Amino acid sequence: MKKYLALFAAALVLAVSPAMAQDWPRKQPIKIVVPVPPGGGTDILARVTAEFLQRRIGQSVVVENRPGASSVIGADFVAKSPADGYTLLFVGGEFSLLPAVRKDMPYKYDEMTYLVRPFVYPTVVYGSPKLPVNNTQELIAYMKANPGKVRYGSTGVGAIVHLAAAMLESAAGVKGAHVPYAGIAPVYQDLLAGNLDFTTASPPAPEGLKVLGGSGTKRSPLYPNLPTWDEVGIKGASWDVWFGLFGPPNMPKPIADRLIAEVTAVLKDPEAIAKYQSAAKAAPEANPLTGEDFRRASIQDNRNWKTVVDREKIAIQQ
Repeated sequence: MKKYLALFAAALVLAVSPAMAQDWPRKQPIKIVVPVPPGGGTDILARVTAEFLQRRIGQSVVVENRPGASSVIGADFVAKSPADGYTLLFVGGEFSLLPAVRKDMPYKYDEMTYLVRPFVYPTVVYGSPKLPVNNTQELIAYMKANPGKVRYGSTGVGAIVHLAAAMLESAAGVKGAHVPYAGIAPVYQDLLAGNLDFTTASPPAPEGLKVLGGSGTKRSPLYPNLPTWDEVGIKGASWDVWFGLFGPPNMPKPIADRLIAEVTAVLKDPEAIAKYQSAAKAAPEANPLTGEDFRRASIQDNRNWKTVVDREKIAIQQ
C-alpha cells in the first residue's frame, strides 16, 4: 500500500509542476535571501541580480538579509521554505565550506536546488592604513616579528576568510590573532579604524585600505600588477571566491529551468554587466555553471575544504 501511495504522490508532483511553472512568477514577489549583513560583496551582487531579474520577469524581486552563524541561519531558512520558486538563496563559497567544519548542519547542502554560479574571481589581502607594511613579504616579516599579535578579521569562525588566513599562517610559518565578525562590512570598518590589521576578501573594498597582495589562484583583474601568494613563494594557501543562486530542495524542474534561463540572460545583459562592474568590481562568468554541473562543483569544493580543515584542525565549537 505504501508503495502505491508513494507512486501516486510522485505522479501528483509531476502533474502539478507544469502548472506551478506556468503560474510562476505571477503569484507573488520573489525573495532572494542573502545570509550575510548588507554592504559586502555578496549583498551587492545579489541586489544587482535582483534588479535585472525583476526587469526581465515583470515581477517584484526583493533582497532580504538574514545574517548569522556564518550564513547558516539564512541558508537554513531557504532550505525549509516552499520549493515554489519564490524564496531563493544567494550565497558565497562558504555554502560548501561550512559542512566541512560543522557537524550539526540543519540542512543538507548538496540537496538544495542548484541554479546558477554567476561569479568566480580571485581574492585580495587588504590591510589597515595604519599597518606598517605595504606588500605580502613585509606582512609575513611583520607577523614573524610579532607572533600572535597581528590581528586579522573574518566573517566568522570556520568561514572562508578564517580558513584562508589559517592557510596563510600554515604556509608561511606565522601566527596571527583571529577576530571573527558577523560579516565583511564591520571587518572593513575596523580595518579603516586601525582596530584590525588585515583580512583576505573578494573586491570591492572601501577606499583607504592598503592592497597588500593577491590571495587568489591567479592575479585579480582589478590589480593586474599585484603578485599572488604563489608568486611570492607562499604555496598551498591560494583560494578563489564564488557566488551562487540556490532554491530549496526539490524545486520543480520547470521552475528551476526557467530561473536558470532568466538569470543566465541577466548575466549576458550589457547593462547588467556594467552595473556589476561599477557596483561590485566584478564581471559575470562567460559560461556560468548551472544545475547539476554547479552541484558537482560544490561537492568537490566541499571535499577540498575538508582537506584544509582536517590539516589545520579547525572546527566550530558547538
